Amino acid sequence: MPKGETGQAVQAATGLVGYDCSETDPDRTPTPKWRGPSVGTIVDPFRGTVYFYESEVERAVMTVLISLPGVLRIREQRSVRYRLNGVPRIYTFDILVDWVGGVKAAFAVRQSTKALHSDETVEIIQAICAQHGVEFAHDYRAVTYETLDPVAVLNGRLILRCGRDHDHPAMDAVRKALARLGPATSLRQVALATGIGQRGVRAAVALLQSGILMNPRGKRITLDLPLENRAATGTTPEQ
Repeated sequence: MPKGETGQAVQAATGLVGYDCSETDPDRTPTPKWRGPSVGTIVDPFRGTVYFYESEVERAVMTVLISLPGVLRIREQRSVRYRLNGVPRIYTFDILVDWVGGVKAAFAVRQSTKALHSDETVEIIQAICAQHGVEFAHDYRAVTYETLDPVAVLNGRLILRCGRDHDHPAMDAVRKALARLGPATSLRQVALATGIGQRGVRAAVALLQSGILMNPRGKRITLDLPLENRAATGTTPEQ
């Protein structure tokens, strides 16, 4: 998470063989430009969705958001009308997130803090917040590479890779094992308890997105990293 906190099938090319994803029908679709920023798509294996991104920092932000258990829905390229100095305009936020619990956050993503303050982005966000308030979003944020936690990005990439396995028998085995383990465990202990080795490790990593296991913030996911086992404590995922 940043500090300061339709239906086109997508299959084998993403590693999701036999698993279809749909687009979110964005208000605008980024197109590649000569010598422009990176443009592409990223697949959300947990929500069955494919998102467009138009920069590597935008892809990184989406990667973190996809991996979080408290995120209900992600939509990209969402436009809103506003007025600045009396002139009607349209601004497109890069990412709009619905959190579990009903809070909605709008993200404007820029390459760097210098780039953010070199244009009208901050002034525009302030104007939209003042004119639309919670009707569009409860939380308005500008995100740059400098405000991203690099560890969260690396962990998010790992969670997504393991999520693309869709190894449901292994995930069921992990859930059963977690019910027998203590409130603090590790990927290594989960693998031993399931008896399925690496499959158990990857399934447990994928289940970090569900919130049944919680990794500490700011720590790289490793075999022996202490994890909170919420199947043992009976607590619900953070919202």
